[in-house]
Amino acid sequence: MGLDVDLLGGLKSGNENVFRRIMELWYSKLFNFARGYIPDEELVREILQDVFVQLWSKRSMLAENTSINAYLFTVTRNRCIDHIRRQRLMLQFRKDCQDEFQRLGESFQALSDPVLDNIFAQEVQAEIGNAITGLPEQCRRVFTLSRFEGLKNREIGEVLNISEKTVETHITKALKTIRNVLERKFAGNLNLIALLFRRK
Repeated sequence: MGLDVDLLGGLKSGNENVFRRIMELWYSKLFNFARGYIPDEELVREILQDVFVQLWSKRSMLAENTSINAYLFTVTRNRCIDHIRRQRLMLQFRKDCQDEFQRLGESFQALSDPVLDNIFAQEVQAEIGNAITGLPEQCRRVFTLSRFEGLKNREIGEVLNISEKTVETHITKALKTIRNVLERKFAGNLNLIALLFRRK
């Protein structure tokens, strides 16, 4: 965590040496990851160039606790999915390219597999815990009773002696707070965020 904080601080301040250090630390990992789905090495290099350009251009918008690892893998993954989607559309009706079309389909499915979200699961859960801890006491109690103990709004109101409307207000506030934290820190990984917030 210390390395991430130091690098992020330098990146956000516009330190080009820190930016180059980030590229040195992550480039080969991201290259191998993308290369597993896109066989064209030159294209992978172009994708990674776009990924790092985005990191630099959006550096000032990153949250103070952004996970560089999660950010870079998420953006790389999404760029690969976008490329494969475009390629499949181009090859869809070409009978002479059906093998390539099928291969692209397999790569698309693999990249879209929710299992990949496990790369970020621990960090996401930790951030949710931190966000919940930072909620006002009553809001935190309402949210905990709702999401972790499974009580209905009416039951929460009875336990805490507040109205259902107040319960709804607290839950809405908690969800908005947590969602904002996750969307800033794990930019681009919206499928995972949506899954976490789906009401069971």
